[in-house]
Amino acid sequence: MATQFLFGLLAAWILCGLITSFVMRRRGHDFLVWLTLGTVLGPLVVPLAVERVRREEDVNSKAVARDHAGAFDMLVALDGSEESRQAMAAALGLFGGVANSVTLATVLDFDAHGTPSGTEAREDAERLLESDGSSLEHDDLQTVILYGRPDQALAKYAADNGVELIVVGSRGRGATEAVFGSVTSRLASGSTVPIFVGGKLVPGPMSELGPD
Repeated sequence: MATQFLFGLLAAWILCGLITSFVMRRRGHDFLVWLTLGTVLGPLVVPLAVERVRREEDVNSKAVARDHAGAFDMLVALDGSEESRQAMAAALGLFGGVANSVTLATVLDFDAHGTPSGTEAREDAERLLESDGSSLEHDDLQTVILYGRPDQALAKYAADNGVELIVVGSRGRGATEAVFGSVTSRLASGSTVPIFVGGKLVPGPMSELGPD
């Protein structure tokens, strides 16, 4: 009887950790970090998760581009995949001549922000943006590292900074999209800003391409 109780308690402990890790991953946090914390802490991980969620809004607060009122600004999402590079090249070929500014962005987990364990990820992100942007020529070329769930981070940055077009690849890098859902499809269906997916323009439901 006592053995069954202990096994039941252990199962509930692990299940609580698993559920928390999946919820945090859906919010843009590192799945393996929260899986480890959840497995070790069980239900005790919930207050920690709640506190991290409360801090999410502050993470990207300084990622604000310069104001270009009435101009055409383009946000290009890069993740190291060939698809994202092809989308960038296609968009710049079509719109680069009329875009007032081009911002190259990549998105990391919330847990990579300001932590020693996230230093390598941030350095890799900086190298990615520098490498992919090294061959581009534009009078106003910027780079930014965002944090959180990619579709939400990109959509929020675009909305906060008056971006008129978000450029993404038709497919992301790695197998995580198959497990957690397609970043591109979520962005295309939920963004109020037009999305340029690969070589196809997907208008946002509440906006139109171009300056006001």
